[in-house]
Amino acid sequence: MNNLPSGLNNYVDQISKVGSELGPMVVKGMILLIILLVLVKYLGKFVASLLIKGGMPERRAAYSVTGLHILVLLVGALVVLNFIGFPAALLFRVIMVIVMVAVAAFVIAKPYIPKLPLKKGDVVSIGGTMGKVDLISVMHTRLRTFDGKVVYIPNHKVLNDQVINTSLRPKRRLDINFFIPYDADVGKVKEVVGNILKESEIVQEKPAPRVVIDKFAPGYMEMKARFWVEKKYALVGRWGLNEKIKTRFDEEGITMASPRLDIHEVSRQESA
Repeated sequence: MNNLPSGLNNYVDQISKVGSELGPMVVKGMILLIILLVLVKYLGKFVASLLIKGGMPERRAAYSVTGLHILVLLVGALVVLNFIGFPAALLFRVIMVIVMVAVAAFVIAKPYIPKLPLKKGDVVSIGGTMGKVDLISVMHTRLRTFDGKVVYIPNHKVLNDQVINTSLRPKRRLDINFFIPYDADVGKVKEVVGNILKESEIVQEKPAPRVVIDKFAPGYMEMKARFWVEKKYALVGRWGLNEKIKTRFDEEGITMASPRLDIHEVSRQESA
């Protein structure tokens, strides 16, 4: 019992001695690690912006920055541990083995890694949600819809759902449908609409625009104006042309028909 206080005192003295020797180094190492983490954060943003400006897809840039983060953190851990007295040579060997295994695994798996069928700035429709891609991260794709909403879609859903990308091709085909009564002069209608399309600055000459009778319905003909525009006019290109067609029809005395639904009442005797 008499030896217990002296043994406890020796144990406390040893802890105090170790703490007094290693404490300052541990504190300095923690400060260095915090500074390193802050630098890595801003370095990652800077490198990502450079890669994207250089033409790298945003998702690939995000993966590259993630790899850079890991590499810098490993090097930082090596420096910090070496600073507090950990065998640097052993840690360096371990890190090099990890890096070489990771690089080999990436090279082998790269051909099998799925790629997103979009990039930042594309106008896409994913699972019925349409918008402009303004962010691609490792985990999700962010769309900004045309009514002001921000939609986050997990990348696994992007890869497994229907994706309609309207920005891949330089041109888009647009259709304008309008209804004409059977007693209207079809030749005149085609001439008027054709001239509007030829005069328009957004309508492409090739493929040449066409005005045709698309369908016949009770009481009217459904006509279609088909033309091609640059992709930047894909969403709003038909609006101005709709107005021009309506104005020119009024000036030429061309009357458009309205689609109608005929309802026939069947009496009980007829149904029997």
